[in-house]
Amino acid sequence: MKVSIIIVNYNGKYLLKKILASIYRSEFKDCNIIVLDNASTDGSREFLRKKHPKIIVAANESNLGYSGINNAIRHCKGKYILFLNNDMELEKNAIGKLVAALESDSSVAMAAPKLVNYYNKSLVSGGTWVSRAFYNGHIKGNGKNSTKEIPYLGVGMIRKDFVEKFGYLFDPDYFIYAEDLDLGLRIRLAGKKVLFEPNAVMYHMHAATTKKSGRSFTTFLMERNLLTTFLKILSPENIILFAPYVLAMRLLAAIRDLVALDASSALARLRAMLWIVFNMDFILKKRKVVQKMRKADDKFILKVFSERYLFKPFVI
Repeated sequence: MKVSIIIVNYNGKYLLKKILASIYRSEFKDCNIIVLDNASTDGSREFLRKKHPKIIVAANESNLGYSGINNAIRHCKGKYILFLNNDMELEKNAIGKLVAALESDSSVAMAAPKLVNYYNKSLVSGGTWVSRAFYNGHIKGNGKNSTKEIPYLGVGMIRKDFVEKFGYLFDPDYFIYAEDLDLGLRIRLAGKKVLFEPNAVMYHMHAATTKKSGRSFTTFLMERNLLTTFLKILSPENIILFAPYVLAMRLLAAIRDLVALDASSALARLRAMLWIVFNMDFILKKRKVVQKMRKADDKFILKVFSERYLFKPFVI
């Protein structure tokens, strides 16, 4: 088996029909499919077992967010793992293009597709960015995208043996938000790369299963997880160097929230910073484990960082 495909699902029965149909149409056939279901109540599991009995259903007892994907890894028999959201469709050659990208360069741990907005095809991602303030986002594609290194992507194909080194794909404590950046930076820490492959095209409905979450709650999770990754990945010297910038940008974001009369988001950012302070022992224990995998210095990690997009983020 060359590829194992994991689809993360939460109450997305109507979405599964689309993504599974696009996978079945794929030119690449050497794969098996696992659906990681986060305790759906919409009949997703029953639908899969009745209509798609060959698909493995890995069922979580509660909603563990995107990090719940870790419980599907034991079902992966392929050399590579393609991890996807349920709100996607794949072009016929997308899987094959990602396989080719991984097999062409042993320094690449993860191959990332080009994402196109499902509803507005003019919105195309040209990859991703992350700044030294530890904010991140997508770069708008210009139609001339080329293969390049990027810091992360939330879906893509990764070498199974890399996942096994850490014992998980996404940090199990993140639930959702910034788990993808954390993965990308752990790849850099290990001296490997995330490669953007623009010829592998996938269409994304953009958070169709998470958009109902409260804004302040998602802001808290985003800030908490980004700050945790900041403290887990970089060297002590660079943590000290960038900390004033990281904190200043969050205070600026909180002020912007207040100007926009969004006090709940401003408080969520401050609450996230306090969470970091009161859980520092927990974070340092996580850092100690992650740093054992370090094969590259911060110069290599920071090569994919840029401040260019910080004040003009593009969301696909």
